[in-house]
Order: sequence, then structure tokens, then C-alpha cells
Amino acid sequence: MKKRIYKNMLTLTTLAILLVSVLFCFVFYNQFTTQVKADLREQSKLFANDDTESALGELNDYRPSDIRATLILGDGTVLFDNVSDAGALENHLERTEVQEAIVSGFGESSRYSNTLGLETYYYAVRLTDGGILRFAKTTQSIWGLFAGALPIILGIIAVIIIISYIAASRLTKRIVEPINNVDLSGELTAPYDELAPFIRTIANQRRKISEDFAALQDSRDTIHTITENMNEGIVMVDAGGVVLTINKSARAIFGTDAYIEGRNIRELSRDISLTHSIGQALLGYSENTSFEKDGRIFNVLISPVSKTGAILFFLDITEKALADERRREFSANVSHELKTPLTSIYGNAELLCGGMVNEDDKPNFYQKIMDEASRLIALIEDIIMISELDERAEQQTFELVNLADVALDCKEALAEKASVFSVDVEIDGTGYITGSYSLIYEMLFNLMDNAIKYNKPGGSATVAITEDTSQITLIVSDTGIGIPPGERERIFERFYRVDKSRSKKTGGTGLGLAIVKHIASLVGGTVSVASEQGKGSTFTVYFNKMQQKQ
Repeated sequence: MKKRIYKNMLTLTTLAILLVSVLFCFVFYNQFTTQVKADLREQSKLFANDDTESALGELNDYRPSDIRATLILGDGTVLFDNVSDAGALENHLERTEVQEAIVSGFGESSRYSNTLGLETYYYAVRLTDGGILRFAKTTQSIWGLFAGALPIILGIIAVIIIISYIAASRLTKRIVEPINNVDLSGELTAPYDELAPFIRTIANQRRKISEDFAALQDSRDTIHTITENMNEGIVMVDAGGVVLTINKSARAIFGTDAYIEGRNIRELSRDISLTHSIGQALLGYSENTSFEKDGRIFNVLISPVSKTGAILFFLDITEKALADERRREFSANVSHELKTPLTSIYGNAELLCGGMVNEDDKPNFYQKIMDEASRLIALIEDIIMISELDERAEQQTFELVNLADVALDCKEALAEKASVFSVDVEIDGTGYITGSYSLIYEMLFNLMDNAIKYNKPGGSATVAITEDTSQITLIVSDTGIGIPPGERERIFERFYRVDKSRSKKTGGTGLGLAIVKHIASLVGGTVSVASEQGKGSTFTVYFNKMQQKQ
């Protein structure tokens, strides 16, 4: 700004000085030439009434230093000249001022000398006897006058340059200092009226920037909040594989809470498949791979970001993978479990059809076929039940169910079996839960059926229902054979049977307790077992009132 002010001041001042100087020269020159002509005219008037002889007498005593007097005869011959030798001068008859004086009594003219740069003014008057008296005065031309004044003008300009430089420094400081002192962090006030539009523009821009920044901050905070609370892991890396951002779930996946932004993603995992997929994504290819960490299975989606990095999206598919594995095992087990009774039925039927069984043994073979068929039907019913629980659990209609009523219905349905196994069934307490009657019935039926089947002759099975402020507890206990300690964790697996020979004898399918656990989970409950081999088992189902489906 200082240079610009100095330059503008110097330019304007110089132009002003030059313009004033030129105008002054023109005005001064005009006044000066007017005065010269007036002086010459006054000199001529002194001789206007003289003849040539009288004028010559007076001119001999005329010695003005700056005016030239020339006496000319009527034929143009120079009779007298106070500056030059009259005899050496040429005839002046054709001079403009002489011709005008002969005709009109007086004449005037001026002639410029390119060589000397001087201008001479002439004034001639006709004497009484026809002679011509001419006065002349030589002066500088206007350009000469300007050239003579030029050193002074240049000197003034030099002084102005120095003054302008000093003034520009001080003026710049006075102008800029209030501007520099404007507090951009507080309320903006214009130090000069001229700056008010500029200050208003700055204020508007600052407000807009603040609003945009606040909006960006809100968006960033929203995105950060969303990503930090996502169950899926998110990692963003640059073109070199350096971690730019990572959310809480991803940190948990890699087992670190440390600040890992700025470190290479390869430091977090040496998994070959993941490392290769990241490399491909950084080359611009979308990748989909799997990744295992601490017993968890993740599907990793990797997308390139404009060839300047990549985003890794970790989806925990452990439950899905385990479910798929259970489904495959279930399918294999179903095939095996169905094949066993069918093989038995087919074998017995083949022997009967082939006439290879004695008449006395045929009833026994028919009974085997019927037993295996009954077992097959029970197995198919349990398979259908557990499949429906897997596929259509959310379609069940829930209602308020009295556990005591369900227990009584199950007791009635199992009365014949209890009689066959000589087991006494008791029901104690009451309690209401929200659930599907048919599901609760199936769950309690399986627990009570097991309490009868795996009991001892003369034993007992008890159904106890208790309730407190937080939960309802359903307890089914027996005085039967119990469960070996090593088997208790697996009894809820599908098709798992502790004693396969006894299960075959009692008609067990290996799905009963799996169905119990599944139904308990659907109605917001949990199931546990406590058992002592040779003394009996106790199955407890806890229904948390807050977690029950409404």
C-alpha cells in the first residue's frame, strides 16, 4: 500500500506541477507580449507627428537598450538603426509592418528565429513626410520561456518526490494502522466511512464462514457419532495404507484402544488374504474377503476411494457362519437320524416280504416296524417344530399364559406315560408370562416328558413356579438317573443324546432340549441345568419381566 500511495501521490503532484507550469507560462507569455506591444506602440506615438528629419534628430539621442529603432525612407532605404549599421541593412520596403504602415499609417508583425529560439515584435508608424519609423523588441519564445523555467520546475519536482515519499510513509501508517487494529474476532467497526462496505463484506463473509464451519462441524460430529456407535468396523486408509480414521468397533476387532491413526494397516494384521485385498483396493479394485480374529468371523468389504485410498467395512458374520455351520450339521444329522429308522423298517419289511420270518416271530417284527415308524414320526414332528421356530418365530401370536394351567395340561397328556414309568408328577405354584401358549406347552411338555422318561421307577417329577419383582421362575426337577458332568454343556445341542441306547428305548429324538432352549429364548427367557448323576436333574427357566416380549 505504501508504494501505491507514494506512486499515486508522486504522479498526481508531478502532473499538477507540469500543468500549472505550462498554464503559467502561457498566461505569463501572453501578458508579456501584450505589454511589449503596448510599449512599442507608446514609443511610436512619441514620433507620430514628426517628419523624417525631426525623427532622425531625436533618434540620435535615443538609446534604450532593449528597443531597436529603425528609420526607413519611403522607398525602403534604411536611414538609421540604433543597433546595426544602417548602410549594411537591406531594403525594408517589403517588410510586412512597413507595408501596413504605408497603407494605414501604422503596422505590426512578429518573426520567430528557429536558430536562436527568439521572437521579435515590430511596430511601424508613418511619419508626416511618408517616412517610416519602426520600433522592435526581441524576446524569448514561449518554448524558450518554458525551457528557462524547466530547471526550477525539475527542482520543485525533486523536492516533491522527497516530500511525497515521507508523506506517503506517514500517510500509509495513519491509514493502515486503524485497519490493522480492527479486531476480526470481535464486533467489526469500520475505522473510516469509506471502509464500511468493505468491513460489512468481511463481517458477512466471516458469519457465512462461521455458519459453514459450524455445519461442517455438526456433520463431522454426526458422522463420528454414527460411525463410533456402529457395530460394524470402519477403517479408512490412504494410498500408502496408512490409517486415517478407525472407529471403536474396528479397534475392538483388532484388540487395541491405542491411537493407531498414522500407522500402517499392515501393522494391525498380518492376514495374507486381508493384506492382498487391501493392496488390490489401493490399485482401484473393489474387494470382498473374509477375516478371522479371536474366534470371530468377519466379511470385509473394501472399496477404493478415487484411487487415493480405501475404506474397509468389517461385518461380523460369526453368528451367520455358525448358523450356516449348524444348518449343515443339522442337515447331515437329519439325514442320519432319518436313515436309521428307515433302514430298520426297510430291513424288517424285507425279511417279512421274503418269507424269511417264522410265524411265531412275525408279531415281534411287526412291533419293531411300528416302533421305528413311531420314532420316525416323532423325529419328523420335532424337525418340523424346530424348523418352524427357526423360520416363523416372529409370526407367533403372544398372549398372557398361566404356567400352572400349561403344566396341568402337560401332566394330563403325560399321565399314561407317567403311569407306565411309575413316576409321580407334582405341580406347585402359579405365574403368568407373555408368550405363545403352543410354544410354552411344547417347551414344558418336553421338560416334563424327559423328567418322566429318564426317571427311576417309583421316582417323582416336580414342576415349581415362583415369582418375584424381577422374574418368573419355572423349575422342572426329577429324581432320575442324572446327567454326567461332561455332558451337561452339550445336552441343548440338536440331536445330542447322553445315552443313545436309552434314548432309543424311550423314543428320544435328540431335539427336545434344543427346542426347549429355542422357545425359552423366543419368549425372553433363559434355561439352565443342574444335575447330580444317580440323584436327578433340575431344569430352570428364568423369565425376566423386563425382557419379555409384549
